[in-house]
Amino acid sequence: MKAIIAVENKEGTESKVDNRFGRANYFVTYDLETDQIDAVVENKFRNGQHGVGIEVANFVVQSGCKLAIGAKPGPKAESILKLGKIEFFIVENCNVKQALDMYRKKLK
Repeated sequence: MKAIIAVENKEGTESKVDNRFGRANYFVTYDLETDQIDAVVENKFRNGQHGVGIEVANFVVQSGCKLAIGAKPGPKAESILKLGKIEFFIVENCNVKQALDMYRKKLK
């Protein structure tokens, strides 16, 4: 399964999870089966005036990822993620590695 994680910087698994999902600077796509980062992409929607959460949620759905990790999305973005059957795992004050560890621990 692939995950997409909203992050502040491009430091791999040490990247800090952004406290704003829709306005995160970057997104890390992570393959949970191979335990590797697939890509780090800039959030081209983050500086938009309106509808940023909706644009990001649509981007996540189109990414093929089945899990999104980050701060709680807004209500419109959350609705789109639910319609797209994207699982959302909310985390705060951690890096990518810690967020993934928390998610795996939740599964046990």
